[in-house]
Parts: sequence; structure tokens; C-alpha cells
Amino acid sequence: MKEVKAIIFDMDGVIFDTERVYLDIWSKVFEKYGYKITKEVYISVMGRGRKKVKEIFMKNFGENMPIEEMYMEKDAMLAKVIGNNEVPMKLGAYDLLKYLKENNYKVALATSARRNRVTKQIEAAEIESFFDAIVCGDDILESKPNPEIFIKAACNLEVDKEKCIVIEDSPAGIEAAYNANMIGIHVEDLKKADNDIKKYCYRSFKSLIEVGEFLKG
Repeated sequence: MKEVKAIIFDMDGVIFDTERVYLDIWSKVFEKYGYKITKEVYISVMGRGRKKVKEIFMKNFGENMPIEEMYMEKDAMLAKVIGNNEVPMKLGAYDLLKYLKENNYKVALATSARRNRVTKQIEAAEIESFFDAIVCGDDILESKPNPEIFIKAACNLEVDKEKCIVIEDSPAGIEAAYNANMIGIHVEDLKKADNDIKKYCYRSFKSLIEVGEFLKG
């Protein structure tokens, strides 16, 4: 841990309390089209890119699912919520980012979200200056658990991947960090630490406040 030079953050469910907002929006869209999404199905798509999410949804609900129309409605509803600045930061996120910057860590954001949404959220929260690199879903070909996004973030930071910590909430993200040969730290959001997450992560914490205490210690 003393060799760590960089911290790579996921965004949704780690820095912003987005996953609950997402689940609520998707639930409304699914209901409108005659479907019902469970928390378990939603957790299975957390952290994955749009293409993979569509594949998983159609596998669970059938090939005739009007996924393109449903995504358009979801995007519009989410854009309204973000435009109204209704997605709060996770407790401890700002203080942790500030601490890392003040203590000369390199910091990156690596998220499956599209860049236009990412830019809006981090600018509204006034945290864009904390990040030395930002890698979005638009910048990669393969989604988590493929390690591409984290490897690209480390390259942009010019830090060896073995000296990077990844902070993630999703099973796919934690597995991607493991596949990248990085130190994966899990922080609980919708998904509690189960055996699969524990298998791939270095440590699991209840909140970013606990993560901060661990890093400072």
C-alpha cells in the first residue's frame, strides 16, 4: 500500500448517489412498458456499458423488448434530474478527493457513463479540478469487467497499474480492477459485499468515510 501513487474512482454509486436514482427511473420506464425490473437484475448491470446493459436486459426480458425506446425515455428522465442538480454526492466523497489532492496522489475518474453526463455532474458539483484524468464509456471498446477502462486511466495518469487503487461499488467494476492487476477497494452502495466481491477486492468498506480513514491510516 505504501507504493500506491494513484486512486481511480468509479462515478455512479461511488462519488454520486446515482444508482438509487437510476433504479427508480428504470423502474418507472419498465412499468410503463409492461415490465418489472428487480433490484437484483439492476445490480447485475451496474457499472457495465450501455451495449452490455441492453444485452442483459433483453436476455432477461426477451428480444422483443423495445429497449431503444426505453433507453431514450430513461436518458430524458435522467437528464432532467441531473439538470436540476438532484443527484447528491456520496457522504465523504468531497473530503476524500480534497485529501488525495492535498497529499499529491494522482486521481482519475473511470466511468461507463457518457462524457456529456459526466461533465455536467462533476461541473455542477465543482469537483472537476480534483481529477488528473477522466475516462468515460465513450473512450473504450470493452465494458467492465474488462479492465480496459482502468488500464487506460492508469496510462493517462502515467502511473504503473500495480500502484493504482480502484474504488468501486459494482461487482463488474471490482472484477475489472482485479483483471487490471490493481488494488480494488469496494465501497457498499446498492450491492453489499458478497463472496464474489470479497474474492476480487482488497478490502470492502461501508462508506467513503471509512475508505478515507483507511487511506490516511
